[in-house]
Amino acid sequence: MIINLTHQKGGVGKSTIATNLAVALDAIIIDLDTQRSSVLWNKIRQSNGYTPLECLTVANETEMKQVLKNNAGRHVVIDSGGYDSGMTRLAIIAADIILTPVAPSQVEIFGLQNFTKILQQISDEIGQTIQTNVLINNADIRSKTAIQSLQQYVTQNHTYLNLLNSITHFRADFKKAYGMGLSVVEMDPRCKAAAEIEQLSSEILD
Repeated sequence: MIINLTHQKGGVGKSTIATNLAVALDAIIIDLDTQRSSVLWNKIRQSNGYTPLECLTVANETEMKQVLKNNAGRHVVIDSGGYDSGMTRLAIIAADIILTPVAPSQVEIFGLQNFTKILQQISDEIGQTIQTNVLINNADIRSKTAIQSLQQYVTQNHTYLNLLNSITHFRADFKKAYGMGLSVVEMDPRCKAAAEIEQLSSEILD
């Protein structure tokens, strides 16, 4: 299964979710982001004595197609960059499941509107509707109104957007685990962040 973490907006938490899912699903990572956040996380992981994941970068679309072909039958997590490009569009088309992390705020809804336009363009080009699964991410537990507004927006624009039941909240454990090169489940399987990643992984597999 190819799982693509993608959004044309940066800073939404794609790499954090990508690395945690890669561990949970025993997947390889393809890091398409110019910041190489997943690659850096993997280097930290190795330097701290933990078994590194297979984390790859690709130079062009042809190379990415070959990597996906060579890893058919395995779970692959693609950490896409926060921008629109031929490479990120190819990753969207190739994915079995697309995930788009979005924080519950009006600014993030505007960003999601722009990303929806990209999905519409790709859908028109290939003659098939491309739908992403919206993950409410970095949510403040106290901001119930903002969460409800985002949920309402996604459900009202269901042609290209599907709302996941899973929600990942703003938790210090996510940053702490990243700084150690670990997933939150590896760092502390009893923490709330770990429970959220386990729920997300189960929903994806279902």
